[in-house]
Amino acid sequence: MAKKHDINLDFVRAVAALFIVFSHFFDNTGLYEFDTAMPIKLLSVGLRMIVGTCVAMFIMLTGYLCSEKKLSARYYLGFLRIYEIYLVCSAITFLVRAVVMHEPLSLSYMAGAVINFYGIEYAWYLLMYMGLFLMIPFLNLSFNGLETDKGRLVLIATFLYLSILPSLLNVRVQLLSVWWKNLSPIAYYFTGAYLHKTRPKVNAKKALGLLLVLVAAFVAIDVALLGPSGKWTIDVTRHDHYQGYVCAVLCFLILQNAGADRLPQRVQNLVKYIAGLSLSIYLLSYTTDSLIYPWFKAAVLDLNRQFWYMIPVSLLSFLGAALLAQLAEWIVKPIDRVVRGALLKWIPALR
Repeated sequence: MAKKHDINLDFVRAVAALFIVFSHFFDNTGLYEFDTAMPIKLLSVGLRMIVGTCVAMFIMLTGYLCSEKKLSARYYLGFLRIYEIYLVCSAITFLVRAVVMHEPLSLSYMAGAVINFYGIEYAWYLLMYMGLFLMIPFLNLSFNGLETDKGRLVLIATFLYLSILPSLLNVRVQLLSVWWKNLSPIAYYFTGAYLHKTRPKVNAKKALGLLLVLVAAFVAIDVALLGPSGKWTIDVTRHDHYQGYVCAVLCFLILQNAGADRLPQRVQNLVKYIAGLSLSIYLLSYTTDSLIYPWFKAAVLDLNRQFWYMIPVSLLSFLGAALLAQLAEWIVKPIDRVVRGALLKWIPALR
């Protein structure tokens, strides 16, 4: 029996894609880094904590959706479409950079940029995801091999201890090793797998209230640690930071339980459409960001005023990335059909 499509997970993915573009607003303006008015700096840090959960939510979605995957030749075929999307998005990015931005791009540069994942600055996510993808069948063996939810919680706690907890306990002195902090994607993966296994139901409104209270508390902690007027960093929004983990889990639960399945059908179709293009939107937002932010920062020099343009500027970048993502989708579909058909014909084990 085919699994029923879950629009609530599409809602998580679509909002995570939107959060990505909003997080780039803060990254490109650096409002929490510079000498802006204190209310704006505090709001910037708080909002950046929330929208900065985007990548973590994508990884938790992977855990939620892939926790039953098993090792097989066909499993590895799953990365094909992701890489095809990356190649097409790279081609579109190079075209815009050459034609619109008048950058001199040689064939050797473009080939090297594609192979080494630096032609699209945001493609670092694919480098991380590629490693996670290879580990998923083996991660699932450890997760599903545990017989109780308590055992699975211990597994999650182990990876939280290794990768997340040092950000809390190492503030003044190094109590825990920082060697394992790059294991945080596995902590998020197992968290998503656990949410799939247990299917917790939460009151989205109460969870949203809790999120806002915790974000306010986290900002207050950061003021105490970093000082109200010093140069701030985005350390507190890193994925291996305890604040980022707490916010990401809460955001995931809020969005999953927000009742997207009760939205009008047209809105649900839009959510599903954006979710389907989320990877391309993410990659191609590098192009729209590169076009929009130099113009925006030249037009609005006052840092305090820039904050109030966050919504229109971010939505403009998102819309542009979505249009380019649709173009990429039109190109990827026939390529995938041909390449996938050839692989299935030549390698019977993939069938």
